[in-house]
Amino acid sequence: MGNLEFNSQNVTRLMRIANSQANWQSNSQTPVQIVQAGYLKELFVFLSAVSTVTTNAVTPDPWGPWGEILNFQVNSNVQAGVINLSGIATNWVDEVIYGLEKNGNTPDTQEVTPAGDGNLATLYSIPSAAGAGQLSLPYWIPLAQEIKTLDGFVGIWDLQDPSIQMVLNYTPNSPTSASPFSISEGATANGAGLFTQAGATGATIANPSMLTTRVMYDPPLDERDDPEFGFVHSWYEETWNTGLAGSKTLNWRALANSGYITRLIFGVFDSTGPAGLADTQGSNSNFINFTVGNNAPVYVETIFETRFRQSQELGHMLPQGVYYLDFLGRDLTMQNVIDTFTSGNINLQMNLVNPLGATSQGKVIRGMLQALQQ
Repeated sequence: MGNLEFNSQNVTRLMRIANSQANWQSNSQTPVQIVQAGYLKELFVFLSAVSTVTTNAVTPDPWGPWGEILNFQVNSNVQAGVINLSGIATNWVDEVIYGLEKNGNTPDTQEVTPAGDGNLATLYSIPSAAGAGQLSLPYWIPLAQEIKTLDGFVGIWDLQDPSIQMVLNYTPNSPTSASPFSISEGATANGAGLFTQAGATGATIANPSMLTTRVMYDPPLDERDDPEFGFVHSWYEETWNTGLAGSKTLNWRALANSGYITRLIFGVFDSTGPAGLADTQGSNSNFINFTVGNNAPVYVETIFETRFRQSQELGHMLPQGVYYLDFLGRDLTMQNVIDTFTSGNINLQMNLVNPLGATSQGKVIRGMLQALQQ
């Protein structure tokens, strides 16, 4: 019957069950088969390793250290490419959803605790002092999205169906292919999301372990209470259409006939700093300029308006140089989503005060609601 019945009391049960745990195989893509059971809602991936920092202290890249994972992909034989994000982009997606839909905090948030209480070392720990320590990084991969216009979560995957196979692929970001893996990117930050090093040596991690956990529902006893399986919610990472080196105007255009855009998250790493884009670059009245159709404005903001909006909506600040546009709103409805089937010429533009450096980097991430079969 649909989501109203599925989300009713005593119809189903939400469970969190460990899927698998494995060490890095190399610095190449590693597949993790998702167990064929239940109705899958989301995945948690937890990176844990023993780190060793040499006497030359290291510091996280301004967009790090989430780039320890170069790429996450969740693929299904029904619709390939449900998730395609770097580790950094996965963190940005998480931080936006934490603020817009959850409690507003981030995984590295810690309240003041009494002496003797545990700390976040088992959840989030990035050692930078010389010596051995624990490196811990959590990644949340949301597959379903709550949309109240559609009466609940859409994008839940029926893994009870033997014809549906789902695989999580992850690619470690390391220049070495055997333990201990190097996690230093060089003497200068480049936006790759690893550690920068002060000298010729940096940091390594030994025997890193990737724990994958499924968040899933029990199937209802009556199949008429099943959720809506006709939609998929996906997150895709892309680059700016404009070459960033020396540019003052950055452009990105949405792919036509690709579904409904629910959110856009985007960022720029200016190599001149090197760091995330400085706020001094955004004083133009059209710093962010998002238009649809015949250049009809949807978002036109300076950096100050963007910062205030994001802080007000999220309850926390995103990393420097990272921004988002939300089309679902607090009510999580489809009233303002961008329909790529009926709206043409969908453009995102950033207008900067000064040109970017020669080796600048950037990302554009789109959240998309799509019919499972167009």
